[in-house]
Amino acid sequence: MSQSELLQKEFISVAEFMQLFDISRATAQRLLKSSEVAHSKLGGKIIIPTRPLREKFGL
Repeated sequence: MSQSELLQKEFISVAEFMQLFDISRATAQRLLKSSEVAHSKLGGKIIIPTRPLREKFGL
């Protein structure tokens, strides 16, 4: 999926977040653990809302 397609979604997975910013799983986990990136758990799965990402990074 392209960057614009990912950002059009309301929520993305950790894997999609990694793809969007070209980061490793360890970096993604560090950002989530430190609460630098807003996220929620839904049924044991971590979901990341794209709206705060668009606002924070001007995407």
